[in-house]
Amino acid sequence: MIRGRASTLSRARLRGGTDVAPFDAEGRAPAVLVFHGFTGTTSEVRPLLDAIAREGLAVRAPILPGHGTSPCDLQGSSFDAWAEAMDTELTRARERSGAKVVVCGFSLGSLVAMHLAAARPGDVAGLVALGNALTLTAASRVPLGLIDRLGVAIPDWYLMKPFAVDMTDRAAAARVTTYDRHPLRAALEVYRAGARVRAEVARITCPTLVVHGARDRVCGVENAAWLAAHVGATDVTVRVYPRSAHAVAADVDRDAVARETLAFIDRVATTPPR
Repeated sequence: MIRGRASTLSRARLRGGTDVAPFDAEGRAPAVLVFHGFTGTTSEVRPLLDAIAREGLAVRAPILPGHGTSPCDLQGSSFDAWAEAMDTELTRARERSGAKVVVCGFSLGSLVAMHLAAARPGDVAGLVALGNALTLTAASRVPLGLIDRLGVAIPDWYLMKPFAVDMTDRAAAARVTTYDRHPLRAALEVYRAGARVRAEVARITCPTLVVHGARDRVCGVENAAWLAAHVGATDVTVRVYPRSAHAVAADVDRDAVARETLAFIDRVATTPPR
Protein backbone atom coordinates (compact mmCIF):
# COMPACT_ATOMS: atom_id res chain seq x y z
CA MET A 1 0.00 0.00 0.00
CA ILE A 2 1.13 3.52 -0.79
CA ARG A 3 -0.03 6.24 1.60
CA GLY A 4 -0.23 9.95 0.86
CA ARG A 5 -0.33 12.10 -2.22
CA ALA A 6 3.35 13.07 -2.36
CA SER A 7 4.70 9.54 -2.54
CA THR A 8 2.02 8.59 -5.06
CA LEU A 9 2.74 11.53 -7.32
CA SER A 10 6.39 10.55 -7.49
CA ARG A 11 5.77 6.90 -8.39
CA ALA A 12 2.23 6.44 -9.69
CA ARG A 13 2.01 5.70 -13.37
CA LEU A 14 0.15 4.21 -16.28
CA ARG A 15 1.14 0.68 -17.21
CA GLY A 16 0.88 -1.14 -20.50
CA GLY A 17 0.36 0.73 -23.75
CA THR A 18 -0.03 4.42 -24.47
CA ASP A 19 -3.68 4.48 -25.58
CA VAL A 20 -5.21 7.17 -23.36
CA ALA A 21 -7.30 9.05 -25.93
CA PRO A 22 -11.05 8.81 -26.54
CA PHE A 23 -12.06 6.73 -29.56
CA ASP A 24 -14.37 8.34 -32.09
CA ALA A 25 -15.47 7.05 -35.50
CA GLU A 26 -18.18 8.46 -37.73
CA GLY A 27 -20.71 6.12 -39.26
CA ARG A 28 -24.30 5.07 -39.57
CA ALA A 29 -26.90 4.59 -36.87
CA PRO A 30 -27.39 3.18 -34.39
CA ALA A 31 -24.56 5.01 -32.71
CA VAL A 32 -22.68 2.93 -30.16
CA LEU A 33 -21.36 4.46 -26.94
CA VAL A 34 -18.75 2.37 -25.10
CA PHE A 35 -17.46 2.93 -21.54
CA HIS A 36 -14.18 1.48 -20.21
CA GLY A 37 -13.46 0.13 -16.74
CA PHE A 38 -12.10 1.37 -13.42
CA THR A 39 -8.48 2.67 -13.62
CA GLY A 40 -8.45 1.74 -17.31
CA THR A 41 -8.78 3.35 -20.72
CA THR A 42 -10.38 2.63 -24.08
CA SER A 43 -7.58 0.11 -24.71
CA GLU A 44 -9.59 -2.39 -22.61
CA VAL A 45 -12.28 -2.41 -25.30
CA ARG A 46 -10.19 -1.40 -28.33
CA PRO A 47 -10.65 -4.65 -30.33
CA LEU A 48 -14.41 -4.23 -30.02
CA LEU A 49 -14.23 -0.54 -30.97
CA ASP A 50 -12.21 -1.37 -34.08
CA ALA A 51 -14.68 -4.08 -35.09
CA ILE A 52 -17.67 -1.75 -34.69
CA ALA A 53 -15.94 0.98 -36.68
CA ARG A 54 -15.05 -1.47 -39.48
CA GLU A 55 -18.76 -2.26 -39.81
CA GLY A 56 -19.38 1.41 -40.57
CA LEU A 57 -21.26 2.18 -37.38
CA ALA A 58 -20.83 5.43 -35.49
CA VAL A 59 -18.95 4.59 -32.29
CA ARG A 60 -17.50 6.64 -29.47
CA ALA A 61 -15.61 5.61 -26.36
CA PRO A 62 -14.87 8.55 -24.03
CA ILE A 63 -12.41 8.58 -21.16
CA LEU A 64 -14.18 8.57 -17.80
CA PRO A 65 -13.30 11.43 -15.41
CA GLY A 66 -10.12 10.79 -13.45
CA HIS A 67 -8.75 8.25 -15.91
CA GLY A 68 -5.87 8.25 -18.38
CA THR A 69 -3.69 10.68 -16.44
CA SER A 70 -2.64 9.84 -12.85
CA PRO A 71 -4.25 7.75 -10.08
CA CYS A 72 -4.27 10.95 -8.01
CA ASP A 73 -6.84 12.41 -10.40
CA LEU A 74 -9.09 9.41 -9.82
CA GLN A 75 -8.95 9.45 -6.01
CA GLY A 76 -11.60 12.16 -5.68
CA SER A 77 -13.92 10.87 -8.41
CA SER A 78 -17.41 9.60 -7.71
CA PHE A 79 -19.97 7.43 -9.44
CA ASP A 80 -22.17 10.51 -9.83
CA ALA A 81 -19.35 12.28 -11.67
CA TRP A 82 -18.79 9.32 -14.00
CA ALA A 83 -22.51 8.90 -14.65
CA GLU A 84 -23.15 12.60 -15.25
CA ALA A 85 -20.27 12.90 -17.71
CA MET A 86 -21.46 9.86 -19.65
CA ASP A 87 -25.05 11.11 -19.55
CA THR A 88 -23.79 14.13 -21.46
CA GLU A 89 -22.04 11.80 -23.92
CA LEU A 90 -25.32 9.94 -24.44
CA THR A 91 -27.15 13.18 -25.17
CA ARG A 92 -24.53 14.15 -27.75
CA ALA A 93 -24.57 10.70 -29.39
CA ARG A 94 -28.37 10.78 -29.56
CA GLU A 95 -28.36 14.22 -31.16
CA ARG A 96 -25.61 13.35 -33.65
CA SER A 97 -27.18 10.10 -34.80
CA GLY A 98 -30.82 11.16 -34.69
CA ALA A 99 -31.67 7.73 -33.35
CA LYS A 100 -31.53 5.75 -30.14
CA VAL A 101 -28.06 4.72 -28.99
CA VAL A 102 -26.64 1.32 -28.04
CA VAL A 103 -24.75 1.68 -24.76
CA CYS A 104 -21.97 -0.76 -23.98
CA GLY A 105 -19.88 -0.84 -20.81
CA PHE A 106 -17.06 -2.87 -19.35
CA SER A 107 -16.75 -3.38 -15.56
CA LEU A 108 -17.24 0.08 -14.00
CA GLY A 109 -18.40 1.15 -17.45
CA SER A 110 -21.09 -1.53 -17.31
CA LEU A 111 -22.51 0.10 -14.16
CA VAL A 112 -22.62 3.45 -15.93
CA ALA A 113 -24.24 1.89 -19.01
CA MET A 114 -26.87 0.09 -16.91
CA HIS A 115 -27.59 3.25 -14.94
CA LEU A 116 -28.19 5.19 -18.17
CA ALA A 117 -30.32 2.42 -19.67
CA ALA A 118 -32.50 2.48 -16.55
CA ALA A 119 -32.71 6.27 -16.34
CA ARG A 120 -33.14 7.07 -20.05
CA PRO A 121 -35.11 4.26 -21.72
CA GLY A 122 -36.30 6.58 -24.48
CA ASP A 123 -32.72 7.17 -25.64
CA VAL A 124 -31.20 3.68 -25.35
CA ALA A 125 -31.84 1.07 -28.06
CA GLY A 126 -29.81 -1.71 -26.48
CA LEU A 127 -27.43 -2.52 -23.64
CA VAL A 128 -24.23 -4.56 -23.73
CA ALA A 129 -22.76 -5.41 -20.30
CA LEU A 130 -19.18 -6.72 -20.47
CA GLY A 131 -17.71 -8.22 -17.29
CA ASN A 132 -20.36 -6.43 -15.27
CA ALA A 133 -19.34 -5.10 -11.86
CA LEU A 134 -22.65 -5.47 -10.02
CA THR A 135 -20.78 -7.50 -7.41
CA LEU A 136 -17.01 -7.68 -6.88
CA THR A 137 -15.26 -10.92 -5.99
CA ALA A 138 -14.56 -11.52 -2.30
CA ALA A 139 -10.96 -10.28 -2.43
CA SER A 140 -12.24 -6.75 -3.06
CA ARG A 141 -15.80 -6.98 -1.78
CA VAL A 142 -14.98 -8.03 1.79
CA PRO A 143 -12.46 -5.28 2.71
CA LEU A 144 -14.39 -2.57 0.87
CA GLY A 145 -17.61 -3.67 2.52
CA LEU A 146 -15.96 -3.51 5.94
CA ILE A 147 -14.70 0.01 5.28
CA ASP A 148 -18.15 1.04 4.07
CA ARG A 149 -19.89 -0.36 7.15
CA LEU A 150 -17.44 1.34 9.50
CA GLY A 151 -18.30 4.70 7.98
CA VAL A 152 -14.83 6.11 8.66
CA ALA A 153 -13.05 8.88 6.77
CA ILE A 154 -10.98 7.24 4.06
CA PRO A 155 -7.30 8.27 3.94
CA ASP A 156 -5.48 9.25 0.80
CA TRP A 157 -4.32 5.66 0.21
CA TYR A 158 -3.52 3.79 -2.98
CA LEU A 159 -3.54 -0.01 -3.22
CA MET A 160 -0.98 -1.58 -5.53
CA LYS A 161 -2.56 -3.92 -8.05
CA PRO A 162 -1.64 -7.62 -7.88
CA PHE A 163 -1.85 -7.64 -11.70
CA ALA A 164 -2.23 -4.84 -14.23
CA VAL A 165 -5.30 -6.28 -15.94
CA ASP A 166 -7.15 -9.58 -15.49
CA MET A 167 -6.66 -11.37 -18.83
CA THR A 168 -5.49 -14.83 -19.90
CA ASP A 169 -3.85 -13.52 -23.09
CA ARG A 170 -0.69 -11.99 -21.62
CA ALA A 171 0.52 -10.52 -24.92
CA ALA A 172 -2.78 -8.68 -25.37
CA ALA A 173 -2.72 -7.63 -21.70
CA ALA A 174 0.60 -5.86 -22.25
CA ARG A 175 -1.15 -3.54 -24.71
CA VAL A 176 -3.81 -2.44 -22.22
CA THR A 177 -3.19 0.96 -20.60
CA THR A 178 -4.21 1.18 -16.95
CA TYR A 179 -3.12 2.66 -13.64
CA ASP A 180 -0.68 0.61 -11.56
CA ARG A 181 -2.75 1.08 -8.36
CA HIS A 182 -6.27 1.56 -7.05
CA PRO A 183 -7.19 4.85 -5.33
CA LEU A 184 -9.02 3.60 -2.24
CA ARG A 185 -11.78 6.22 -2.09
CA ALA A 186 -12.60 5.76 -5.76
CA ALA A 187 -12.58 1.97 -5.38
CA LEU A 188 -15.18 2.34 -2.64
CA GLU A 189 -17.31 4.34 -5.09
CA VAL A 190 -17.30 1.33 -7.45
CA TYR A 191 -18.31 -1.00 -4.60
CA ARG A 192 -21.18 1.29 -3.59
CA ALA A 193 -22.25 1.77 -7.20
CA GLY A 194 -22.73 -1.98 -7.56
CA ALA A 195 -25.42 -1.96 -4.88
CA ARG A 196 -26.97 1.19 -6.33
CA VAL A 197 -27.24 -0.24 -9.84
CA ARG A 198 -28.45 -3.65 -8.61
CA ALA A 199 -31.51 -1.74 -7.37
CA GLU A 200 -31.97 -0.11 -10.81
CA VAL A 201 -31.68 -3.02 -13.25
CA ALA A 202 -35.37 -3.95 -13.01
CA ARG A 203 -36.09 -0.65 -14.80
CA ILE A 204 -33.99 -1.64 -17.82
CA THR A 205 -36.36 -2.64 -20.61
CA CYS A 206 -34.22 -2.44 -23.76
CA PRO A 207 -32.71 -5.57 -25.38
CA THR A 208 -29.72 -6.63 -23.31
CA LEU A 209 -26.59 -8.63 -24.12
CA VAL A 210 -24.67 -9.93 -21.10
CA VAL A 211 -21.06 -10.96 -21.81
CA HIS A 212 -18.64 -12.40 -19.25
CA GLY A 213 -15.36 -14.29 -19.06
CA ALA A 214 -15.55 -17.55 -17.12
CA ARG A 215 -12.11 -16.92 -15.58
CA ASP A 216 -12.97 -13.44 -14.27
CA ARG A 217 -11.12 -12.79 -10.96
CA VAL A 218 -12.48 -9.25 -10.50
CA CYS A 219 -16.23 -9.60 -11.03
CA GLY A 220 -17.28 -13.24 -10.79
CA VAL A 221 -19.00 -14.99 -13.68
CA GLU A 222 -22.09 -15.47 -11.49
CA ASN A 223 -22.78 -11.77 -12.13
CA ALA A 224 -23.89 -12.69 -15.65
CA ALA A 225 -26.63 -15.02 -14.44
CA TRP A 226 -27.72 -12.56 -11.75
CA LEU A 227 -28.15 -9.74 -14.23
CA ALA A 228 -30.05 -11.93 -16.69
CA ALA A 229 -32.43 -12.99 -13.91
CA HIS A 230 -33.07 -9.49 -12.53
CA VAL A 231 -32.99 -7.14 -15.51
CA GLY A 232 -36.39 -5.82 -16.54
CA ALA A 233 -35.86 -6.57 -20.24
CA THR A 234 -37.60 -9.54 -21.81
CA ASP A 235 -35.02 -9.75 -24.63
CA VAL A 236 -31.88 -10.94 -22.81
CA THR A 237 -28.93 -12.88 -24.21
CA VAL A 238 -26.09 -14.24 -22.07
CA ARG A 239 -22.72 -15.30 -23.45
CA VAL A 240 -19.96 -16.67 -21.20
CA TYR A 241 -16.56 -17.22 -22.78
CA PRO A 242 -14.67 -20.08 -21.08
CA ARG A 243 -11.12 -19.00 -21.96
CA SER A 244 -11.36 -15.31 -21.04
CA ALA A 245 -10.99 -13.44 -17.77
CA HIS A 246 -12.27 -10.00 -16.75
CA ALA A 247 -11.31 -7.83 -19.74
CA VAL A 248 -13.33 -10.08 -22.02
CA ALA A 249 -13.48 -7.66 -24.98
CA ALA A 250 -9.67 -7.63 -25.26
CA ASP A 251 -8.88 -11.17 -24.12
CA VAL A 252 -8.39 -14.40 -26.03
CA ASP A 253 -12.07 -14.58 -27.08
CA ARG A 254 -12.14 -10.96 -28.30
CA ASP A 255 -13.05 -11.87 -31.89
CA ALA A 256 -16.02 -13.94 -30.75
CA VAL A 257 -17.10 -11.15 -28.39
CA ALA A 258 -16.96 -8.65 -31.25
CA ARG A 259 -19.00 -10.92 -33.55
CA GLU A 260 -21.65 -11.47 -30.87
CA THR A 261 -21.85 -7.75 -30.11
CA LEU A 262 -22.13 -6.80 -33.77
CA ALA A 263 -24.88 -9.38 -34.31
CA PHE A 264 -26.72 -7.94 -31.31
CA ILE A 265 -26.39 -4.36 -32.60
CA ASP A 266 -27.60 -5.41 -36.04
CA ARG A 267 -30.61 -7.16 -34.53
CA VAL A 268 -31.44 -4.17 -32.33
CA ALA A 269 -31.15 -1.85 -35.33
CA THR A 270 -33.51 -3.91 -37.47
CA THR A 271 -36.10 -4.93 -34.87
CA PRO A 272 -39.12 -2.60 -34.80
CA PRO A 273 -39.71 -1.03 -31.38
CA ARG A 274 -42.51 -2.60 -29.34
